Amino acid sequence: MLTKIFPWPYRLLAVLALIAALAGAAYLQGRRHEQDSQLRGQVDSVLRVVRIERAQLAISNQVAAAHEQGRAADRIVYKAIEREVVRYVANPDHDVCELDRGWVQLHDTAALSRIPDPAGVADATSSGLTADDALGAVVDNYGACQDNARQLADLQGWVRAQQELSDTPLPVGLQ
Repeated sequence: MLTKIFPWPYRLLAVLALIAALAGAAYLQGRRHEQDSQLRGQVDSVLRVVRIERAQLAISNQVAAAHEQGRAADRIVYKAIEREVVRYVANPDHDVCELDRGWVQLHDTAALSRIPDPAGVADATSSGLTADDALGAVVDNYGACQDNARQLADLQGWVRAQQELSDTPLPVGLQ
């Protein structure tokens, strides 16, 4: 009965319009699905970045705490050494000798990692500094050297831990 009411060109036009409407609806549905997938991917990426940053922060805090504990232990050791130096210096049984300027200059250039000036090294006049003063400076220098060595070792440990974090999946507790 509809075939008699609507002539065939209108029926063809209606069928084509229906096909176009279905195709448009399918396109819009696919586009919405793709946008949802991209959004989910972006959210997953942001969550992964947050998890990694939390893990990195945990590693940094752990290394910083260990570094401070080590520094505290080193300070205790070097304070004990300094007490021994003071006791040695205060002992009247040891000879006090003054260091010449050449020795002081060589020590200072060595501490600064410089090449000594050959003209200044030959100066053998008294510097006013004693071997006891030099002993205190050497103990201080070794303490600073130990602190630098600890800091470098802790930094290397931090870099290794960060590298391991980037090479492995996150632990279950941090996911």
